[in-house]
Amino acid sequence: MGVIKKFKENNCTIAIWDMQESVEELVLLSEKVDLSKVATEKRKKELLASRLLLNEIHPSQQITYNKYGAPEIKNGSHISISHSKNLVAIASSKQKIGLDIEQISEKPLRLSSKFISKDACNNLSQEKATLIWCCKEALFKWHQKGNVDFKNDIALKPFILEDEGKVTAIFKSKKHTLYYKKVDTHFLVYVCT
Repeated sequence: MGVIKKFKENNCTIAIWDMQESVEELVLLSEKVDLSKVATEKRKKELLASRLLLNEIHPSQQITYNKYGAPEIKNGSHISISHSKNLVAIASSKQKIGLDIEQISEKPLRLSSKFISKDACNNLSQEKATLIWCCKEALFKWHQKGNVDFKNDIALKPFILEDEGKVTAIFKSKKHTLYYKKVDTHFLVYVCT
């Protein structure tokens, strides 16, 4: 299906790809990408779609990874990549960025006690648990250094769940604003500072 959404806001460019194509179709759209070490078809599609999205935003750039596994490009911009089910998203900015996309499901609600304090777990919906997980994952990706306890290192200020909005987070004693929007059956969250 290709790029389903591309937008610029808050000093970021974000693009989303809906992976309806086969691996073979994505290979035909891509510049040469080595898939020899990629085991699953889903992972191959995610890799190819993320490279196609990067080309949409930054033509001729190659993705490398830092020692913590965070993606980088050499033109001075920062990038973040995320995928969930059939969607792949990439964000780019001159500022440090973290992005997450997650399909709304019962899994984050079921696992919420692992990443949300006990008192904040009361009356959680599937949607709100998914959005909270996305916020914490976006901050983790922004941090780029691993070693983050989602439950204790990241606190979210109370917020009202909407289809689009902002969430304030305190991460390692610093305040951050996260932006979110619902994309079909997914939440997309990013932080850019």
